Amino acid sequence: MKYAITGSTGGFGSAAVDHLIGKGIDPSDITALARSAEKAAGLKTRGVDVRIADYGDRVSLLEALEGVDRVLLVSGSEVGKRFEQHSNVIEAAKSTGVKFLVYTSLTRADISENPLAPEHKQTEEALKESGINYAIVRNNWYLENYLADVQYAARTGVLATATADGRVASALRSEYAEAAVNVLTGEDHRGKTLELSGKPWTFNDLAASAASVYGNQINYTPVSGDERKAGLLDAGMDEGSAGFYTLLDESIARGSLDIESTDLKELLGREPAELTEALKALK
Repeated sequence: MKYAITGSTGGFGSAAVDHLIGKGIDPSDITALARSAEKAAGLKTRGVDVRIADYGDRVSLLEALEGVDRVLLVSGSEVGKRFEQHSNVIEAAKSTGVKFLVYTSLTRADISENPLAPEHKQTEEALKESGINYAIVRNNWYLENYLADVQYAARTGVLATATADGRVASALRSEYAEAAVNVLTGEDHRGKTLELSGKPWTFNDLAASAASVYGNQINYTPVSGDERKAGLLDAGMDEGSAGFYTLLDESIARGSLDIESTDLKELLGREPAELTEALKALK
């Protein structure tokens, strides 16, 4: 069985490769798709079959997926370009005879107000229409997404977001990657859409857990969208990014990441790390 991981030098993709090897898959049976041979040098040293490919280059994808049985399509990072890029991978997988494709999507992508959801929804639809055997793993937020906020709050004593009383059902990126690999290598998830999440927490909870981990008093201060954007701009973020992150906060306030599901627990065979323990692991 030959497995391919897209985005193999990124945080999620590299973790997925680690979990495949940890499950006893021979590195030579793992194809790591990467845009840079230099960045993938460590994977090659481990015996992984590194193939240079770019989400935007259909020819490179066709060559990279030749002889592959199963693909983990790790969603791209270029917002606004992702649907086209994902479609290129799906078409290449179909053309090369890939038997099973697992796609990393977003919580409730088909109905979510999260500004990241539309491209995920489009990709899910394209995958279902492709004729390829598939599974979709909808990942909630990585806790890592808040590491910079938590570290800043540990210095200032204030965690300020425009998320109001919204809840986030985050887990660690490595946990999502492990779950995706279990789907990729398993036989029981074809045609399924799985909602992967940890236990939902509030930003008061995040502040309390961060205070426990960093040993400083931290208070959660809800702010308006305008105040959040202004704070991001003051921190050096550009206008477009500040506006986008504010929209993310506001979607969380409306419940876009508030979900309770046992899918991640069942795939891992254990409870995902509790919030405080997860923050300790990232410190």
